[in-house]
Amino acid sequence: MLTDLILFRHGKAVRPHEARDDFSRGLTPRGRVQTAAQAARLKAAGCDLEIALVSTALRAAETWDACQQSFPDAHVQLSRHLYLAAPAIYLSAAKASKASRVMIIAHDPGLHDLARTLMKGDPGQDQGQALLREHLPTSGVAWFCNDPGTPSGFRLKQFWAPEPISG
Repeated sequence: MLTDLILFRHGKAVRPHEARDDFSRGLTPRGRVQTAAQAARLKAAGCDLEIALVSTALRAAETWDACQQSFPDAHVQLSRHLYLAAPAIYLSAAKASKASRVMIIAHDPGLHDLARTLMKGDPGQDQGQALLREHLPTSGVAWFCNDPGTPSGFRLKQFWAPEPISG
């Protein structure tokens, strides 16, 4: 049973004109640093990841590369179907993995739409929920846990926007 679902938007990518096509856009140096910091933050909060489902777009794959140090025992499954997918595709993939603790590394607007869908009807209004309802930034992480008492069956456990990089 899916008990923990982590939505991790890929890190900051190079501008579209700097790559051959959208699929080939890699991470910027800032994106690599923020992504690794977010993964370490998630691990320090007690996340014990079982599997990462990762879009095969270069920026998502590079995001996993930066996360892997924090989750060396996690399995990874790369999938072209996660590239710019609809929220239902992301949720279906997580459930189909048969793992209990799943991270999805993918894209907006689908990940943000999924986060808002999972929060729909949840009466909680903490600062994390308010921020996440507005925006899921690059390297943003939304950790949901199973909660049968909510309309979606999930509750937002934690939301982290990346820390700004100086210089």
